[in-house]
Amino acid sequence: MRALRPIWLAALLWSLAACGDLGPGGTSDEPNVVKALALYDGDVVVRGPRGYCVDADSVRRQPSNRLVLLGSCESLSGEPGVTVPPALIVVNVADKQPGRAQPTAATIAASAAPKKPLAAIDTDGLALVHLDAGGELALPGGDPRYWRGGMVINDHFVSLAVYTPRGSTLAGTSGRRFITDLARALRSASAQ
Repeated sequence: MRALRPIWLAALLWSLAACGDLGPGGTSDEPNVVKALALYDGDVVVRGPRGYCVDADSVRRQPSNRLVLLGSCESLSGEPGVTVPPALIVVNVADKQPGRAQPTAATIAASAAPKKPLAAIDTDGLALVHLDAGGELALPGGDPRYWRGGMVINDHFVSLAVYTPRGSTLAGTSGRRFITDLARALRSASAQ
């Protein structure tokens, strides 16, 4: 879990910048918002569900992985569009490893200990865990409950997390459909 702390710190800093009144794009005059972002020569294309965009300025290219943050297209761009529930989406894509095995919900839940899983679900090609605590650490004013998921796309392990404001329906059982839609968007955008 210690290896994931930079991810949570980056998510926290990004969420503070996105929620504050920093003007369009925070530090520049134009926000760098895209619908999709290809990583690892197109092996994995990060794309959110309808109404959510990639904050291209948030992308962190580290030696063994790529970290991408997404939020509502409206809030990131400042332009009117599809209104969606506020959410901070974190997608972490690991380097390619041939033959990489699909993660299990039990493995993801164990990596989040001492947080307790409210639900652990293994579906075809996607492992999901609904956790009871930690969301408020990643998103100020956030709901403690949040969703994590894991899957393999083109031999890359892809980790997903969805953080929402306190009381959001996405922090509850509706979050399962949302994170499943997120996984579907990534898988359909990535050539296999």
